[in-house]
Amino acid sequence: LGADVFHVNQTPFFLTQSYRIVFYTVQSMSDNKKPRLLDALTQAVKIYTSNGFRVRTCFADGAFECLQNELPGVRIDTCGSSAHVGFIERAIRTVKERIRAVRAGLPYHHLPRKITREIMRFVVMWLNAFPTKSGVSERLSPREIVLRHKLDFAKHCRAPFGSYCETHEEPTPTNGMKARSIPAIVLGPTGNLQGT
Repeated sequence: LGADVFHVNQTPFFLTQSYRIVFYTVQSMSDNKKPRLLDALTQAVKIYTSNGFRVRTCFADGAFECLQNELPGVRIDTCGSSAHVGFIERAIRTVKERIRAVRAGLPYHHLPRKITREIMRFVVMWLNAFPTKSGVSERLSPREIVLRHKLDFAKHCRAPFGSYCETHEEPTPTNGMKARSIPAIVLGPTGNLQGT
């Protein structure tokens, strides 16, 4: 597993990528201090272990040196000073390029942090949805290998990210003149089986 912290609009994000499966995980962080790094890495490792995988080694840069011997069964392999883990740095470049592409298609001039976090989640969800050339399978996506389910076009592609929509609301009481829909902005599917 490769891990690193990067920033988008001054918001730190924790990104991991498995070396051969090429499965990404991302989490928003309040800062990149030791307790937050440990919590984020623990959550990422838990995704793999809950689906039958075992993480033995985490490759990271010197900022993760403080996590040595903190996770039982996971060896933190840090590189030397001013060196970086190549495949996770490339993963960060890929994620940032996709974020810029999504951002360029939005009609908004300023984005709140919530939308930036949701763009990140959206991008990583779709990166995991397609098989990669360097992955272990040409047919199965990283999402199918790790999470054991794939995305469905009819459920997960109903509206483009950032588009205007009206969400159905059930007012109480139901026979009044209150509006039954609320204007909203699509922040992408959650990725669950129901297509929420």
